[in-house]
Amino acid sequence: MWDPLYEQVIAGAGLASLLILCLPFAWIQKLVLEVYAWALRLALLALLGAALYLWVRPGDLPVRVADTVKSSPPLADILPEPGTQYFGVCAGSLLVALLLPLLAILDVTRKVAGWRLRRLRALAAEPKVVEGPPASQPRPAPVRRVDRRAAAATLAEVGSPKPSRPAN
Repeated sequence: MWDPLYEQVIAGAGLASLLILCLPFAWIQKLVLEVYAWALRLALLALLGAALYLWVRPGDLPVRVADTVKSSPPLADILPEPGTQYFGVCAGSLLVALLLPLLAILDVTRKVAGWRLRRLRALAAEPKVVEGPPASQPRPAPVRRVDRRAAAATLAEVGSPKPSRPAN
């Protein structure tokens, strides 16, 4: 079916592409993160679609899946009986809930990669120059002229306390 020469070419091309994807260039890292984030997102959507299908048609559950769940005590304790209507929904929800943090990690690192990553690396590589506080000259106290007429008017308005008369 396959010519051995084609197999060697395909294997060599696969190794060369993996070598390129391992290089530490920002655009390659961003591309890898984009592809993996989209692949995981689509896989989670397909898993939820399969859970919905098993909710509608629980009898279509493969026997191998039912045997795996029955042979694993932790899964058998958590999930409903295989073949019931809610088994697919519970199993799919459990897997999606376990993989959502990985999707969040991929989304955050994807947003940081690229030009933002280059900017962060440039900021980290800049030499740190620590300067002391600026030498400030002491400011003279503000000179306020006291207006004697305004002060006298204020005292007259408030009035001086009148001495109380002693009771006889």
